[in-house]
Amino acid sequence: MLPTSLKSVLFRFSPLARKLLPKWAQRFLLLKVLQTNRRYAKIHDAASRRCLERELLPWLAQHYSKILFVGTSSYTYHYEDQFRRGQYTTIDVQPRNAVWGGADHILAPIEEIGRHRPAAAFDCIVLNGVFGFGVDDEGHMRRVIEALHTALRPQGFLVVGWNIGLHADPAPLLAPYFEANTREPWVQRLTFPPETHVYDFLVRRAG
Repeated sequence: MLPTSLKSVLFRFSPLARKLLPKWAQRFLLLKVLQTNRRYAKIHDAASRRCLERELLPWLAQHYSKILFVGTSSYTYHYEDQFRRGQYTTIDVQPRNAVWGGADHILAPIEEIGRHRPAAAFDCIVLNGVFGFGVDDEGHMRRVIEALHTALRPQGFLVVGWNIGLHADPAPLLAPYFEANTREPWVQRLTFPPETHVYDFLVRRAG
């Protein structure tokens, strides 16, 4: 473990480090020196996370050519390894999270994706753990959903991961813009009791 004083110094100079250090060096410092991922051990062990990493993402890599992953963290940086060059884009509103983003990373809130990419730029979007964690009220959720609809091509695939109990079921807000996916194997909501996490699988409505 690092002395508290050294952690304080590293934290104070982190904005400068983000400017000067290459991404690999920042990741090494954060993961190996500051041990950022220690607090996320439960997330790594969760059944919902194992499903995402071992089943869902590999399937997406095989079936879609332009994938947008919303939200980055120290436990998501390796997801890019499952995709071909140019296949995977990340977006996050926090500058400090850019280090965990893909080679193609957008620094912006997801509702502003239209400022950075043309309409229908993606054939798949993964929105996992965003509702209830920064996008909390119905009005904000609706703006995000509208942006997702614009960013996806018609019949594009949308994965929404959310937690029961943090907010109401987002299905009614999604319904005007998306419909249930009917393509195997992701044709029904996945739950992982006793976890509260849920995955819904949808496709973009035309129009």
